[in-house]
Amino acid sequence: MNTAEARTLIVNDEEFIYSKRFNYKLSELEARYPDGAPDRVTATVLMITEDDVEAHYQRIVRILRNAMGVDD
Repeated sequence: MNTAEARTLIVNDEEFIYSKRFNYKLSELEARYPDGAPDRVTATVLMITEDDVEAHYQRIVRILRNAMGVDD
């Protein structure tokens, strides 16, 4: 599998992660880290940077706060 194929699977297959250690399965990663994986692991399996992980996290928090009517 090349990186382009892996990136396509990450976007289109909700169970796929780029990690042979976890058999390319999100469910196996979740079993190993039931309280959430470290940012470095998340970044690696999604083929993004840790800064990207943080940016996505902050964006999601803003969306949720807005939906709950909580001010920043």
